[in-house]
Amino acid sequence: MALDFDKLSPEELLAAESAILTQRSLMQVVKTAPHGQGMASLEAVILKDGYEHLRKMMTAAAASHEGAQKKGSAAGPAPAAKPPRSNDARKKRS
Repeated sequence: MALDFDKLSPEELLAAESAILTQRSLMQVVKTAPHGQGMASLEAVILKDGYEHLRKMMTAAAASHEGAQKKGSAAGPAPAAKPPRSNDARKKRS
């Protein structure tokens, strides 16, 4: 299955571009990694560029979602936990 890049959405084009740049980084590392350090070098690229690629895709996905653009109050209260009362500790000792 081949992709028709002319029919991709802007978010899909961003994901494709980011994936290509990550792949290029991986290919460059394969060519230049010291002997015996190939896998560690590739993993370092994935940790650096791969997570950045995923972050860009997640940001684009969230920004394109209609609900992500809404502003306003939270759907419900988020009460904080009540701290233990000091007299509760005395009851437990008995």
